Amino acid sequence: MKPVISIDYNAVKSLKSGDVKSFDHLFRKYSQRLYKFSMSYLKSEEESREIVQDVFLYIWESRENLKPECSFNAYLFTIAYSRVKKYFLRKLRDNHARDELIYSLLKQENNLDRVVDFRSLLEKVEQIILQFPERRQQIFLKRKYEGWPVKQIAEEFGISPNTVENHLAAAMKQLREELRRNNISELLFWMFFLPDNE
Repeated sequence: MKPVISIDYNAVKSLKSGDVKSFDHLFRKYSQRLYKFSMSYLKSEEESREIVQDVFLYIWESRENLKPECSFNAYLFTIAYSRVKKYFLRKLRDNHARDELIYSLLKQENNLDRVVDFRSLLEKVEQIILQFPERRQQIFLKRKYEGWPVKQIAEEFGISPNTVENHLAAAMKQLREELRRNNISELLFWMFFLPDNE
């Protein structure tokens, strides 16, 4: 039985070797799809264009790590989703921006229950994080809010990557348990805090 080859195998293989034409081909093929995907979350043309540019910049800079045999389409959208998630997290760190986002969701969705649930979730998550032991809180914020790699966090605090992973696992477990205890929907929790796949 022949192995399944990705539809973009040849283009990605050439891109992996630094071929600019292959990069341009993949950009033309996927940029509009990524833009529409980003717009569905961000509702902002400017921010959506920035997501597309950021994703393809990341693709170019990390081209040597590409795997031509794997789905390039799935890889692209995984990165884009991660960027969208980080965009929201950056905005939610500022109270004024958070209120604007909630108002925007209310206008777009016309669904008060969803917005109230969204607000409750964000406020509860912030309260739970503040209850973490200091080191666990610092590690969680650097990983989930600032996007630091586990290895970089380990070096920053002078601990092993396994210890960092243990802190993160404990933090995620505590968050899930507290949300269940308060009957708050986990939908947005999973959206924002699932591990990155890049």
